[in-house]
Amino acid sequence: MSRAASGRANGRAAAGRISPAAAPATPPALAARVLAWAALALAIVGIGMASYLAIENLQGKASGICVGSHGCASVQQSEYGKILGIPVSVPGLALYLALALAAGAWLLNWRGLRDQVAVLGFYGALFGTLFSGFLTYLEGWVIDAWCTWCIASAVLMTVLLVLWLGVFLIALRARRRSDGGPKGVR
Repeated sequence: MSRAASGRANGRAAAGRISPAAAPATPPALAARVLAWAALALAIVGIGMASYLAIENLQGKASGICVGSHGCASVQQSEYGKILGIPVSVPGLALYLALALAAGAWLLNWRGLRDQVAVLGFYGALFGTLFSGFLTYLEGWVIDAWCTWCIASAVLMTVLLVLWLGVFLIALRARRRSDGGPKGVR
């Protein structure tokens, strides 16, 4: 090893740290990336589901791929199947798109706003999960019909919430560490 290279290596060792560019991904950072990639993949699945339902609904059709006795048609054609005349699947599509964009922005650290994107992703998924829960309640106890696609979307949104919660908590923990955090937390 050359003297200059040896000096740089010893300097890093003496300082107790490696430059951020040379440092391998830490387990929390790697875990957050895995969670964000999973959130991106599931949001894309949600985009596909919501797109299919929106197209079917806007064409006046009931979903052709539904299990049970016309549950999807009953739900879509009920007074709760639309918000201000727009099929519920359209705002769902917008939310899945937003969550996919948030995951992509987080992965790319778009404009250095990774922490803010984690917060937005978490709250977007929280809103989606709560709204899906409300719609699921309406299906079972008001409309008295179960839509397989709606239940699948509610489950998907709940999983997205868990993934975004993980990304959010890892980002929060990393922020506390970099800011010095509360005393005793390292």
